[in-house]
Amino acid sequence: MKISQGFEVVNLPVKYFFIIAIFVFILSSNVYGHENTSAHIGIDDKTGKYIPLDLTFSDEKGNEVTSRDVFNKPTVLTLVYYSCDHMCPQMLEGLAEVIPKIGLTPGRDFEVITLSFDSNDTPRKACEVKANYIKAIGKPFPEDSWKFLTGSRENIKRFTDAVGFKFQETMHGIVHPVVLIILSPQGKITRYIYVSKYLGGVAYPVTFLPVDLTDAIRNASNGVVAAAGTRRAPLLCFPHEPEQQEKFFSILSISGSAMLILMAALFIYLLVKNKKQSEQKHDRHGNQ
Repeated sequence: MKISQGFEVVNLPVKYFFIIAIFVFILSSNVYGHENTSAHIGIDDKTGKYIPLDLTFSDEKGNEVTSRDVFNKPTVLTLVYYSCDHMCPQMLEGLAEVIPKIGLTPGRDFEVITLSFDSNDTPRKACEVKANYIKAIGKPFPEDSWKFLTGSRENIKRFTDAVGFKFQETMHGIVHPVVLIILSPQGKITRYIYVSKYLGGVAYPVTFLPVDLTDAIRNASNGVVAAAGTRRAPLLCFPHEPEQQEKFFSILSISGSAMLILMAALFIYLLVKNKKQSEQKHDRHGNQ
């Protein structure tokens, strides 16, 4: 009898093992799907490129402004949409929290621009949203140093294409990457700061390191471009996740890890069992 015949004893469990492996792979893909991306959603690194300065937007007061008017200092840019109830508010809250800690003077050393990439957003909505985050800073802050802009679909597209920001509209909202973009006074893209403290649907406070933001703004003021980051799948904001989904993803993640451990134990058990059976058959034939 050939040793390979020993595999017949465990042939059925091995089939089950591979079925379970495929299932867990699919499960893991769904658990960590918030960091998946596609050709249509994500960041196309444009470090060193310039934004167009002839675009027209509306600020939160309804005033018409051009990109040349508002991007004339080192700028921390956030791209959001104002009806988002998921990652956009968390990113803006994290930014409002770190602004008082960076040791630079807003309006003189830097400015913050938030642009909605939803052409349905209005200056009135921008004004309502702005009030929340100016208040969240927790100290006197010149309101003109953080502008909230809206614009037409055409101008939004030209701008987002220029900074490599790719998003996709769905029936429930807009899927988009979560990132800060740092610009020089001349409109040059000098750095991307990715948001990463979010895993598998389990929320963590979105935070930014003051030293990172300070260095990025100072470098931008001198036109110093950061080295292009390694190609990575940025964190994506998915709209309107069901309530209790954070708990669900947490349980799902734990279950997936437990399943992987059980699979590894089963695989080792099958290998050891198969080896012992093969050795026993080999010994019996040898004795005969």
